[in-house]
Amino acid sequence: MNFLMPLKIKNYNKTLLSQKVTNDFIIYEMGDKFTLNEFTDFIESAGFLGWESTEWFLSDFTISIDNNSAHASYLNIGVFIYPNPYAPEILLKENKQWLESIFVVREGEDLKIKFLQSDEIYSKVSVFKKSS
Repeated sequence: MNFLMPLKIKNYNKTLLSQKVTNDFIIYEMGDKFTLNEFTDFIESAGFLGWESTEWFLSDFTISIDNNSAHASYLNIGVFIYPNPYAPEILLKENKQWLESIFVVREGEDLKIKFLQSDEIYSKVSVFKKSS
């Protein structure tokens, strides 16, 4: 159950995302609270779908599980490549890190995400490539 896979620019799939979360799913991202529809509307309207690539690497898990739910906290390291908004011919590379917490519940035979909180702890932007 990888919530991030359908968020990758090359795989973006709003329908698949909706199948991985509960109807009352909430995400706290960038200091704001979003439902799934609000979050995907934000992604689509902010220009993220025009980015070159999005990659995430998860590590340092702490997990608690019972019969019907699980909670995990972990480190998320992301690398994003995207056009400079002020000079689109220049690609930027952004290295980011977040501490994240996720709550997953059983719905029938499926595990679905009910809650996700993401707190950014590091961000560095550098020039990745200039067009010739």
